[in-house]
Order: sequence, then structure tokens, then C-alpha cells
Amino acid sequence: MGSKKTVLDVLFPRVRAELLRLLFAEPPQHRYVRELMNMSGLALHTIQDELRKFNALGLIVTWSNGYHRFYRANQDHPLFESLLHIVRASAKLPMPKQILLRQRRRRRRRPAKQRTGRQAMPLPKDWPGKWNLFSNRRQTRRL
Repeated sequence: MGSKKTVLDVLFPRVRAELLRLLFAEPPQHRYVRELMNMSGLALHTIQDELRKFNALGLIVTWSNGYHRFYRANQDHPLFESLLHIVRASAKLPMPKQILLRQRRRRRRRPAKQRTGRQAMPLPKDWPGKWNLFSNRRQTRRL
């Protein structure tokens, strides 16, 4: 996936958009985790975490052949048709205006002006020099 974002990339977080694109592609295919990793360029743990969420929602069907665990979009799920339509439409819709998706650069802060000529006011003579307000040690009074 290049720097250009599709509608699907704007609607969903990057990982979710990429997995929806791969799992709800036409024709629906079953894929295993490493295959999804190689196709998407995402980290294995990231894909596993997202697949766990999809599985908890019932959006995917999973099975194992003893060597690989396969995943496929659940065609019986109530959201299947809607998600399939979103994935298909995303590929056909015009690209979003990329310039509007970019974050604005923050202006550089100017260095703080150095204070000159200001000095701390002297403390009154009856002011105690050390109060130990923030000390962890307890002072004991001697009689």
C-alpha cells in the first residue's frame, strides 16, 4: 500500500482496512496468517490481534488443516454484504483529497527570550532560612 489512501483507509484504521481488503476480496478466498502477513506487509502479531477481533465478532470463519490455520470472510454474517460492498466500492470511488488528510505542520516555537535585569527580591530578615517543607526526614524536637 503506497502513500495514497483509499476511502477504506480513511474509514478504518490501516490494519483493519488492509485485512478487510484481503479477506473480503472478490472472489472470497481463504488465507492463512503468514500469507496475510506477506500480502499486507504488516507484522504477524498485528494481524493475529486483528483476526482475533474479527473472530470474536463472527466476521470470519476459521479452520485448520493441521499445518495452517485458515481464515475466510463469514458469508453468513449479517454485515458480510455491507462490508463486501464497502470494500468493492472503495476500489472504485475516487481517491480522497490527500492534501486534506495530511496533518498540519506545527509552527516552530521561537526560543524563549532571556530575562535580563530581573533579580529575586531579598527575603525579610525574620524569614526562616530553611523550613524543610519538602523533606522526607522528620525532624525530632529535642527538649
